[in-house]
Amino acid sequence: LSHPKSVPLDCWRAKAGQEASRMLAIEVGAPIIIVRRLLKFAARPVVIDEIYLPGEVFQGLTAEVLHAWNGSLYSLFETRFGLRMIRAQERIRAVAADRGAAEALQIAEGTPLLSVERVTYTYGERPVEWRRGLYSTTEHYYLNELN
Repeated sequence: LSHPKSVPLDCWRAKAGQEASRMLAIEVGAPIIIVRRLLKFAARPVVIDEIYLPGEVFQGLTAEVLHAWNGSLYSLFETRFGLRMIRAQERIRAVAADRGAAEALQIAEGTPLLSVERVTYTYGERPVEWRRGLYSTTEHYYLNELN
């Protein structure tokens, strides 16, 4: 099985809105970092992710840091920010690709996608990542290993 290549698209700072504050258990208006990235398998884009992170925990996370990093995001979080991801909760539903997703994933608008929403927790049940991904399953299936 080939490993996916993570391609960072954007990384910017923002203030948490209602939804991000609820998902990350932080105040509305608290600093967050938003990362957009593509996952490519064999050079084909398969996943587009939008990742919301609490700004206080991830100070120093920039596009440069993401571009320079070769491993997985979670290994970056652990190595660079000392964060262990303990568990994650996912919600999955079927959606149709809108124009933005279709362009990013190089598929036709309206193609069925899996929308995967994940909240990841560190020790003490503290949410430290809220991720929304759109998965193109034309050539790949979604694999979730529960250990």
